[in-house]
Amino acid sequence: MYENYPFWHTFFSKLGFSVLLSPQSSKDIYKLGIETIPSESACYPAKLVHGHIQWLIDQKPGFIFYPCVAYEQKEIASANNHFNCPIVTSYPEVIKNNVDALKDQGVVFRNPFLNLDARKELPERLYDELRKDFNVTKKEIREAVEAAYAEYDHYKADIRHAADDALDYMREHHCRGIVLGGRPYHVDREINHGIPEMIAGFGIAVFTEDSVFQRGDTGERLRVFDQWTYHSRLYAAARFVAHTPHLEFIQLNSFGCGLDAVTTDQVMEIIQNHGKIYTTLKIDEGNNIGAARIRVRSLIAALDERNRKNLPPVKPKELYPPVPFTKAMRKTYNIIAPQMSPIHFRFLQKAFRLCGYNLVVLGGDDRAAIDEGLKYVNNDACYPSIITTGQIVHALKSGAFDPHTTAVFCTQTGGGCRATNYVAFIRKALKEANFDYVPVVPISVQGFEKHPGFSFELPLLNRAIQGFVYGDALMRCLYRVRPYEKVPGSANALYEKWNAICCDALERSSFIEFSRNCKQLVDDFDKLEITNVRKPRVGIVGEILVKYHPGANNNLVDIIEAEGAEAVVPDLLGFFLYTMYDTEFNYVNLATSLKSAVIGRTLIKLLEYYQLPLTRALNASRRFEAPVHIDKLGELTAPILSLGNTTGEGWFLTAEMLELIHSGVPNILCLQPFACLPNHVTGKGMIKKIRELYPMANISPIDYDPGASEVNQLNRIKLMLSVAFRNMQKEAEVVYLDDNKDKSASQALR
Repeated sequence: MYENYPFWHTFFSKLGFSVLLSPQSSKDIYKLGIETIPSESACYPAKLVHGHIQWLIDQKPGFIFYPCVAYEQKEIASANNHFNCPIVTSYPEVIKNNVDALKDQGVVFRNPFLNLDARKELPERLYDELRKDFNVTKKEIREAVEAAYAEYDHYKADIRHAADDALDYMREHHCRGIVLGGRPYHVDREINHGIPEMIAGFGIAVFTEDSVFQRGDTGERLRVFDQWTYHSRLYAAARFVAHTPHLEFIQLNSFGCGLDAVTTDQVMEIIQNHGKIYTTLKIDEGNNIGAARIRVRSLIAALDERNRKNLPPVKPKELYPPVPFTKAMRKTYNIIAPQMSPIHFRFLQKAFRLCGYNLVVLGGDDRAAIDEGLKYVNNDACYPSIITTGQIVHALKSGAFDPHTTAVFCTQTGGGCRATNYVAFIRKALKEANFDYVPVVPISVQGFEKHPGFSFELPLLNRAIQGFVYGDALMRCLYRVRPYEKVPGSANALYEKWNAICCDALERSSFIEFSRNCKQLVDDFDKLEITNVRKPRVGIVGEILVKYHPGANNNLVDIIEAEGAEAVVPDLLGFFLYTMYDTEFNYVNLATSLKSAVIGRTLIKLLEYYQLPLTRALNASRRFEAPVHIDKLGELTAPILSLGNTTGEGWFLTAEMLELIHSGVPNILCLQPFACLPNHVTGKGMIKKIRELYPMANISPIDYDPGASEVNQLNRIKLMLSVAFRNMQKEAEVVYLDDNKDKSASQALR
C-alpha cells in the first residue's frame, strides 16, 4: 500500500493490533506468487503483489487487510477527479479469487472498497467492515481514523520539509536537481531498480513528485482530463520543474501501465513547452539499468550544452485551446464520430440527423484507420483509443470531408477508464496532423465542457434510446437465427427490412409505434424458416468497442458462424444500465452524493421503460430470451466480485459471463485489448473463479491490439470451439434452437 502505509499502520496499531508488513520487493518475492498471476500483460508492480500476499500467508497471520481504494485524497482543487489507478483500486479482487492459499490456510482476507477522501464518513464505513471480524466500537474506530489521518498528514509534511531542505542545498551549492516522477510503488527498489541512487551518484539531488507538487499548481490548462490523483501530482510537479531553474524532470513508467499513455505525453508537453528536456524511463522485470544510465548521462550532456550556449528562457504558449462548436456550426458543419457498433450506431446517426446535426458515423477502411492511430497515439494506449483516434484522422485526411467545415463528436464518460481521455488523444492527433482548428466536442451527460452548438435535448435522447433498443433487438434476433436459416440470406434480408422500418420510425419517434415495431420485429424473426440442427452457442464479452466493432475484433461473429457455431452478444443497453447502477454502490460505500444515486436509479427506470416493449416481445417468443434485469445481474455477481469495480466494463464484464452461463451459453470468448486495465481484473482475473463455480464453463481470453497475430487469435478461437463441439456431443449444457424449446431455466434467472 506504499504511500498509505503510515495511515493503515497507525490505524490498526491504535486499535491494539500487531501490524505485519511484507518485506521489500525482490525477485524471490516475485517468484513466490508467480503461479497465481492470471494476466501475463499486467504491470510488474501488480505481479509482485501475488508474492507479497504469499509471503504474508506463509507467516500464518489470522487476518490480511488489502483495501480497494477507489478514491485517494484529493490534493489539487482544480483536478477533475481523484480516482486511483484501476489496477491499484481493484487488484485485491484478483488476489481474493486467484490465490488459493488464502482459503487453504484459513486466512481472513478483507478488501473493502473505500474512499480515503471521505474523512467524515470513513469511520462508519470501516466500522461496518471490521465489526464482522473484531470486537471494536464505533468510538474506537473513529479515534483510530483520526490518529491515522494525523499521522498521514505529518508524514506528508515531513516529505515536503525534506524537499525544502534539498532545494536550499541546491541553491547554496549551485547543483542540479531532478524530480523523479512516478507512482507510489516506484519507491520500491525492486520496481525502480535503484535508479534514484544511480541518478544521485552523478551529484544530482533527487526529488519525488509528491515532495514538490504542491508548489506547481499554477492553473495552466491541461490537454488531458485530469482525474487520477497521482497523475494530478505529476502534472503539478512538472509545472514546478518547468518554472524552476536547474531542476529537470525524469518520469518512471512501468511496462504495461496503460494510464501512462496519458501521463507521459502530457508531462512531456508541460516540460517541453517551457524549453526544458523531458526524459522517460520505461522499466519492467529486467534489472539491467544500463540503458537508463545512458539516458541520464545524455540528459546531463544536453543540459551542459545548453548552459554553454546560455539559451534564453522559452516563453510558453497555450498548446491545445479548445475550439468552440457554435450554434452556427451546427447548421452548416459536417460532424464526424467514431464507429463502435455498426448495428446500433446506424440508429444513432439517424437520431442526430433528425435533430439538426449532420452527423456521419465513420466506417470503412479499418486497417488504414488503425495505421493512422498508431502514428498519432502513444503506442502504450489501448487498442480502442488507437482505433477511435485513427478513424477521425483518417477521415479528415481522406478528402471525404472539408476539414474547415467539419467537427468531431466523441463520448466522454468521466469514469476511471482511459476512455475519458479519448478527446485528449484526438486533440493531440489533430494538432500533429495540422487539423487543430477542427472543433472536438465531448459528448457527456456530466457536461464537462460546454459548447454552444450542442446540448442534450429531449427529442434527441428519445430517438437515441429508441435506436439503441432497436439495435439490441436486431442484433439479438439476427445472431440467434442466421446460423440456422433454411434459405441462405433470408436472415440478413429480414434484418435489412427491419433496419429500414426502424430508421423510418425514428422520424416520428412515437412510443406507440416503437412498441409495435419491437413486437412485430421479434415476431417476424420468430417465424423465419430455420433448420433443426444443433450448434454450440458462443458468447462474446469484453471491452465494449472490441466486443461490438467488427473491424476491431476481426469480424469475430462471422468467424464463429463460419466455424459452425452461433454467436451470442449481450445487449448494448445493458452497459448503460450498469453505469447508472454504480451510483447506488458509490453512494452507500464511497460517500458520493445522494443526488447522483437518485439520478442513477431514475435513469435506470427510464431505460427499462424503453426496454419493456422488447422484453415483453422476447418473453412471448419461442426462440428468443429477454435480457436479465440489472438488479439480478448485481445479485449474481456480488458473491464473486464487488460491485465497487466500476472502471471501464467493471463488474458488468463478469456479470455478462455469468449471465451467459446461466442462459445455457457456457462457451465464452473474453476479448481484451492490450493494456486494458479493468480487463486484467474483471475479465482474465475472474476466469479461474468462474471455472471453479461452473465446471462446464469453456472460457477463452483473446487479446486484440494492432500487433496481435490474427493466426494466433484464430487458433485460440478454434481451440475453444473444438471443446464446445466435444461438449455438445456429450449433451452437456446444450440449448437447442427449435420452435418448442424450453426457456424455463433462463427465464428463472430473469
